[in-house]
Amino acid sequence: MDINILVVAVAVLAFGLFAGRLRGTPLTAPMVFTAAGLLLGQSVLGILDVGVDSGFVSSLAETALVVVLFTDASRMDLRTVAREHSLALRLLLIGLPLAIAVGALAGSLLLPTLSLAAVGLLAVTLAPTDAALGQAFVNNESVPQRIRQTLNVESGLNDGLAVPFLTVLLDIGLHQADSPWRYALLLAQLVGIGVGVGLAVGWLGGRLLTWSASRDWATGSTQRLGTLALPAIAYAASSLLGGNGFVASFVAGLAVGTAARSLLKGTTAFAEAEGQLLTLLTFLLFGSVIAGQLLSGLSWQVIVYALVSLLLVRPVAVALSLLGSGVAPSTTAFIGWAGPRGLASIVYAVVIAESGVPGAQLVFLAAAWTILLSIVLHGVTSAPISNLYGRRIGQRRGDGAPEHRTVQHLPVRLPPFDHVSHGGRPGTTTRGAPRREPTT
Repeated sequence: MDINILVVAVAVLAFGLFAGRLRGTPLTAPMVFTAAGLLLGQSVLGILDVGVDSGFVSSLAETALVVVLFTDASRMDLRTVAREHSLALRLLLIGLPLAIAVGALAGSLLLPTLSLAAVGLLAVTLAPTDAALGQAFVNNESVPQRIRQTLNVESGLNDGLAVPFLTVLLDIGLHQADSPWRYALLLAQLVGIGVGVGLAVGWLGGRLLTWSASRDWATGSTQRLGTLALPAIAYAASSLLGGNGFVASFVAGLAVGTAARSLLKGTTAFAEAEGQLLTLLTFLLFGSVIAGQLLSGLSWQVIVYALVSLLLVRPVAVALSLLGSGVAPSTTAFIGWAGPRGLASIVYAVVIAESGVPGAQLVFLAAAWTILLSIVLHGVTSAPISNLYGRRIGQRRGDGAPEHRTVQHLPVRLPPFDHVSHGGRPGTTTRGAPRREPTT
């Protein structure tokens, strides 16, 4: 364990020292940390000794997800989302279930040895998106603001909305003979308790923190610490009461973001620093964990499924969910591609691998290949595809196109480091020039 901690710490230090040299390259932080994990893992240098069933890996991944669920959700004001972000709502309420259904269908055809519950788990794992892996999709100002915000809102909410599907399918996979009524009751219990605890903790905690600050009882730093205690309280309390801790953390973030917007500065600052550190460490350990497994049990069906998930499943779900919205075909194609798989997918894959569900290792392998390909393909293509789409859709600016409708800005999660890709997108600079950060 000591050598693992030492190696991880040195990797973070090295990245902190040399990240600026990556400016002007298509490399992203998740690409760098995943590659470092692959290199340091057992199949190459053999320095990092961690497995998918390691308590350290699962604890770190779950902690990172709790933090990201809370901080991402806290960026969203549900009143604004409901009032102005109709495209994002289509992607969340129609596109997400469709992505799970189409992904499960593809899994049934390509991976016939898996049960229906297992292919469903695989589809749920790969349904959430992580905009932080393709920052140009949400930062490139040649892309209409409404489309960037659509991707931002979708990415901030879909990982939390996928949790109930994951929970129920895990139980179905472990108890195949149980009745549908039991699963309905389980869903009501896990989600109901999680939602109730999350609302109570987020709303009451947010109100208490703003009340305390208004009377100068709290300092800026202690208010930030108190805010960051909320997801931990929600997670632990929900788990103790028999609910789902991830749901509770997510809902607590929504409650804070809607009822206590003054706390947003603290959650955003944490997401930019400590939260990003947890995320990058998860990618490092993900690379190390999969280093010895990528070729074990590999088949052409796994690779084809990974490609189908990236190139077909999400685009089909997006196209169907945007029918009747009036957006251009190029917009549908852009949104269909702009869906990197990231942190949530990694954590869900680890949870499944540890669950004991029949076929869990094959599910983990297929998910790992999909995530790995997404890290590379979305990281490399985000800037040029955003530039290409921005030029094309810009030609419709004067004809009342729905893409150019102005919507209220909701903060985006900043990239893990000053990622600058080719193409001169806003927020990019040459070396040494100040970088323009997204407005929060």
